[in-house]
Parts: sequence; structure tokens; C-alpha cells
Amino acid sequence: MDRAQWEADQVRGVALALRHWFEITDTETRMRELGIRPDPERKTAAPVDKRLQSFALTALPPQIVRLKPEAPVTTLHFLQIVYDDGVMRADPWRWWFAWISIEMISRLGPDPSGRQVKDFIRTDDSLQSVRHTAARWLASSESRVDYVNQEFTTLLRQALVDQDAADQDSLIDRLGQPIVVFIEAMAAEAGRISAGITEQLAERVERM
Repeated sequence: MDRAQWEADQVRGVALALRHWFEITDTETRMRELGIRPDPERKTAAPVDKRLQSFALTALPPQIVRLKPEAPVTTLHFLQIVYDDGVMRADPWRWWFAWISIEMISRLGPDPSGRQVKDFIRTDDSLQSVRHTAARWLASSESRVDYVNQEFTTLLRQALVDQDAADQDSLIDRLGQPIVVFIEAMAAEAGRISAGITEQLAERVERM
């Protein structure tokens, strides 16, 4: 086994250990438990508080992710890219992306470019419903609206670089659809988080 493969295996191992400290709750289930959404299995439940439905549906990803209370402090070091953000450090979507990244790294190995998580966000069948409602991700933060506006040109240029010249006109038309722009922006943010986590895990392995 060469050094590169050994390091990749070690990064996967650290990611496997790190995923143990994540606590995942299905958002829909949690909303029903809190009385924000109706629960057909609880006939005696309190009346649904519809005032919070729009907030929950726009602010929260499909799963609510948090670190377990007993997680060691060193765990935060690996995830500093998630919370060390001057604007969106408490953003639940960023924690969801971190969880997906850790899952991907533990299965497939390091993701230094963020490519494997980007591809997952863009194409995986399990996220089809998330992509259909990508506007929720945008609407959950005013700062994210600014981010998408700033990044649109970059996203378009990068997409053009990735395509053959013959496809550029159709690609421009496709990126003109807001939902596609939102998905690309989601994938880009997830990719940055995955790349940052990979970097932290790799630094840990280098010190081993």
C-alpha cells in the first residue's frame, strides 16, 4: 500500500469515527412531534400551529443535524468550516451539508475538491424532492440570496468551461431557470464544506 492510499484510508477512518457524534432527526417527523405539522397517527394531538409551518418549511433541510452533547471538543475542530462563518454559522443547511460530507468521505474517501458531494447534491435520486424545493434553501437566508446573486456569473462560467462549445447555448438557457441556479449554488456550498472538512481530516492524519 502506498502512502497516498494509506492516507486516504486513514481519512475515511477518522470520518467514520466523526459520524458517530452526529445526531440526525427527520425534519417532517420533528415538525409533527412539535405540533407544527399534522400527525395522522396521533388522533389526540394538540391543534396544529400553522403559523410556524412556513418558517419550518423554508428554514430547515430534510434532516435536522446536530452534534451530540457528549461530542468531544476536537470534533468542532474538524467542523470549523461549518460554524466559523461570519454570516451563516448557525445555518441548519450548512450542518446538513456537513453530515452529507462526512457520510460521503467515510464511504468514498477524501473529497478535497468537493466534487463527490456536489455530484450527490445535483444528481442523487434520494434528493430529488430537495432539488424540486431548492427555493426553500434560498429563502431561508437573506445572506444566501446575496450569495447566489454574487455567484451566478461564476457558476455560469464554470458550467461553460465544463461543457463542449456546441452545448453552450442550451446550457445558458438551462441556467436561466432559477431552480437550476439554486441547485448549482447549493452544490457549490456543499462542496466547499466537504473540501474544508477533508482538509481538516487530512491534517489530523498527517500528525498521526
